[in-house]
Amino acid sequence: MTPDERTYRFQRLTEMGCVACRKLGYLCWPVEIHHLNLDGKAGQERRGDEFTIPLCAWHHQGNPGSRMTPKASETLFGPSLKLHSKRFRAEFGSDNELLALTNQWLEQQAEKVV
Repeated sequence: MTPDERTYRFQRLTEMGCVACRKLGYLCWPVEIHHLNLDGKAGQERRGDEFTIPLCAWHHQGNPGSRMTPKASETLFGPSLKLHSKRFRAEFGSDNELLALTNQWLEQQAEKVV
């Protein structure tokens, strides 16, 4: 992926909103870019910039924000990837499923522009 392609993808991901929140029917910004790893495990090698999904602070890092507790965030928005990765994937999908969904939404938006 070229630097320009990376910039373009990341910009579109930030515009898309959190993929997990979207699955729940919410539109949520801002997002953090999550790089998918080999074997879906923290500390493993990253798969590359084209293997990225947008996640809100709660779903990515378990940060509920200033107005909610972690328990309230989990009740409303489901598990955080950082805090409960197995439960997160069980509820929202595997890394590859979330990547496919993200790419599908990006393609749909590109078609609307053309």
